[in-house]
Amino acid sequence: MKYAVLIGALSLVSTAVMAQNTTPLSYDYVDAGYQKMKIDDADDLSLKGYGINVSKQFAQNWYVQGHYSKVSDDFTELDIYDNVTVYDMNNNPVGTGQTEYLYRTELDITRYELALGYIYSLSDVTKIDYSAKLGQLKFEGDVLYKQDITYQEQVLDTNSERYSDSDTADILSVNAQIRHLLTDSIELNAGIGYERLHDEESENNTVLHVGANYAITADWLVTAAYRDVNDYSDLTFSIRYNF
Repeated sequence: MKYAVLIGALSLVSTAVMAQNTTPLSYDYVDAGYQKMKIDDADDLSLKGYGINVSKQFAQNWYVQGHYSKVSDDFTELDIYDNVTVYDMNNNPVGTGQTEYLYRTELDITRYELALGYIYSLSDVTKIDYSAKLGQLKFEGDVLYKQDITYQEQVLDTNSERYSDSDTADILSVNAQIRHLLTDSIELNAGIGYERLHDEESENNTVLHVGANYAITADWLVTAAYRDVNDYSDLTFSIRYNF
């Protein structure tokens, strides 16, 4: 009897360990980390920041997910022209000097999203999920233009202008994703979807993403993902906690 109880206990422990090994596929988690965004029409800008995700499974096959991220960057261009004719207050030439043009652009992008998804299990190590997301993008930009005219190492004239603007666009997207445990601690995932920004252009964009998660322990993981959305792409590295 004692040995039977021991064997039964070992069997339960073994089952628990196997269950823990599948925790990388959990939909109950919170993660936070580094995010980098690249916009196709803005080669001089490489926006960097952070992102936060919270996910919770309910009703066996359903889950909700929230996302928040903020990225920003600035670009400065300085043009200097020598041997420029300098004029006095009466518009008479007084000699040659230097003209300096400074352009500075700053951009912040904030993203909010809320998703509802459905999980379909193909096996203990492979799951497919489908989700619909609603959200908003907020753009905040600041442009500075400055001109300095220098003569004999003294600034004779300075002109500057500054422009600030902000805009928002609603996001609607649908996505499908496959998650597969390659090993007990390594997950690979990939997905496809469509995203629509409700702004003046209102274009549909194809969304493609690939990612990998590595389980350090049953509860703690490191994640990496790349997403391409036609006009822009983003790369993320995060620390995730399964609860």
